[in-house]
Amino acid sequence: MSQKIDLTQLNPEQLNAVKQQFDQELNHFTQSLQALIVAKNKFAECVSDIKTVSDDANRNQSLLIPASSSLYISGHIKDNTKFMVDIGTGYYVEKDSKDAIAFYEKKIEKLNNESTQIQNIIKDKSQSSLAIESQIRQLAVQQHEAAKKEATTTSK
Repeated sequence: MSQKIDLTQLNPEQLNAVKQQFDQELNHFTQSLQALIVAKNKFAECVSDIKTVSDDANRNQSLLIPASSSLYISGHIKDNTKFMVDIGTGYYVEKDSKDAIAFYEKKIEKLNNESTQIQNIIKDKSQSSLAIESQIRQLAVQQHEAAKKEATTTSK
């Protein structure tokens, strides 16, 4: 539940503090959205890889298996219909290609829904941030006009 703040009741220092908080939250949500996009792309890559490997033309195909980031071992595909799927926290389950693809597509769908929610939050936070900036500008103009009026009345 979001808390409503009457911007007209805040002084410039309070407005700046609220603006800073909104900007931090906006940055956090933007980073979260980027992380979701990276994860979604990895899952989409998994789906693509499963489809490629499970193709009949790739049965007994030779390949290089990464042992580390710079070391590969020569191997071949023994069974291109079974895949070890990381289901989280280091647990792996063997799935056939259809089930593995369904698993990753479900993950992608979940991330798409979460991305949409975060995009809506970012939109709302951006609009609020713009409203705060507008109020800060209005206060600055009012203070400038008041100072200008004060200067003309004291010089008379």
